[in-house]
Amino acid sequence: MQARGFSLIEVLIASLVIMLGVTGVVTLQSAYMRNDAQSGYRHTALQLAQNKVDDLRQFEAIESTAGVIAYDDIADDAGGTIKPGHVDVTLRDNGETHSFARNWTVTDKYFSDTNGDGVADTWLDRSTLLGNGLPLPASPAQKQVAVTVEWVNTKGKNRSITVDGIIAPVSLGHSYHAVNETNNVKKQPKVPFTPGTVPDVIAYSLGNNHSMESSKPLPESINQGNNHLVELSSYRYESSGLKHKLVKQQDFLTVNCKCKLAGTGNGYTPAMTILKGDELVDSPGYVEIKDTGVVADNQQPARCDVCCRDHHDNMNTVSDEAYYRLEGGLPHSHYDTVGGGIFTKATQVGDAYIENCRFKRVNGFYELYPDWQLVDIIAFEASFLDSQSALDDYRTYTLDLIGSKISTLPVSTSLVSRAIQVPPGDYQLIARGIYLDRMTSSHLAAVQALLSANDPQWQQLVLFYDINLTLLASWHSDNPVIATVSDETMENIIDPVNHYYNTYSRGRVTGIVDGVTSIEVASYGGNAGITSTLAISPDEYVQLFSDRLQLEVKSNASAP
Repeated sequence: MQARGFSLIEVLIASLVIMLGVTGVVTLQSAYMRNDAQSGYRHTALQLAQNKVDDLRQFEAIESTAGVIAYDDIADDAGGTIKPGHVDVTLRDNGETHSFARNWTVTDKYFSDTNGDGVADTWLDRSTLLGNGLPLPASPAQKQVAVTVEWVNTKGKNRSITVDGIIAPVSLGHSYHAVNETNNVKKQPKVPFTPGTVPDVIAYSLGNNHSMESSKPLPESINQGNNHLVELSSYRYESSGLKHKLVKQQDFLTVNCKCKLAGTGNGYTPAMTILKGDELVDSPGYVEIKDTGVVADNQQPARCDVCCRDHHDNMNTVSDEAYYRLEGGLPHSHYDTVGGGIFTKATQVGDAYIENCRFKRVNGFYELYPDWQLVDIIAFEASFLDSQSALDDYRTYTLDLIGSKISTLPVSTSLVSRAIQVPPGDYQLIARGIYLDRMTSSHLAAVQALLSANDPQWQQLVLFYDINLTLLASWHSDNPVIATVSDETMENIIDPVNHYYNTYSRGRVTGIVDGVTSIEVASYGGNAGITSTLAISPDEYVQLFSDRLQLEVKSNASAP
């Protein structure tokens, strides 16, 4: 049989198919290039705006002085060394020169006495201050700055971005230590410290005579119990014999809020603790364009404004390792819930959702911080750790657990049996949660290297917490005929020293009749475990950590 060639029609059809394919690839490539360009413009505009905010902070005097950059000179399109208006920028990615326009507005704010009691109580702008007949101070207590940068995108559409800042009348020279600390500035006076007592507070040796412990959480129930606010602190201290001096204190606040989506806008990334050399340093968050939220009503706690606005992630914050939490490796979504694992995803502006936020005190102010990460919850009878061997065993297990999470190796130790046998009566159980803060990839690699070398110094470079969850976790008895366990509603703790477990009761077992049952304690792995509230997402709902104690009630048993 003689082979035949291609007909003209077949050649034309093949050419058409190839042409369509190439056209699609070129079109797709063009779309990618346009998207890259849009992202480049936005990041450049953000940098231009931030540069101006920083420039306005560089004043040398407060009052206007000839030849000197002054605080009082900061006004609309005035102040600093960078001029307002047109600016051409050569983009780093493609070498293209693009035009931007940068301008700013300034609002002077005064902290004034509005009720005549001699104590300043309200922030007012200049016109409101004068309108109320109040005296005008020589200089405003702060200047609220909004720097806007405008540009035209590749489609010929006008775009803009605004960065807000607050400038106080303190010159950079006088606040230099807050911006760029020297070693001498970092040396703080050491104050006496009294370590906590087991089982409420458990200390860990970090080497070099340094130890770490976390305080008992202080829950507060507000707004008819719908919002929970929980405060706790972590301490690092130096010991010499029986004397202890505080080296570093970290304060945390965790709160649950009711929010609703507000669309795309400016929001801050979380403050992060990073490894700088051999020192842990707190780095404030930065402005990012992303989804934002607002409080759902005016009954929310004060910090919910920031929680709702900023607790959002996008792919930029994920790639920069500056995110609050992930769900399946992606930025987290937001949900409303009625409990029981039923969630409704918030997708449109105005949709309501529940939120939990963790704050950390950074440079004197509470800043949003990455979410809590629970790695284990452990329960025992209150007197269990009275034995030094049991306490040592518990500490060894905890440190091995933290090391295994960092090195991704199995836990090599285990806890001894904590099963209890008691006569009928009341006994307090304790629940402790082990938490490990997320680290940047470089920070994590440095700690992993120390672990691989069996260098105990790794413990000083890791932020982990052993937190008393007794009054925050949920408790359950498998057989309440044999023994019950308390799980009361959260109330405000006024006197944590004398009435911590008596303010409201959780984990209090009452043995009733002889028999064996199990007592379960459980806590969600994220922020909801600290606020003792509903899980805020399907992802958190399945991250429920629990522990069980076997309890035998026996009439002739000895009390622990």
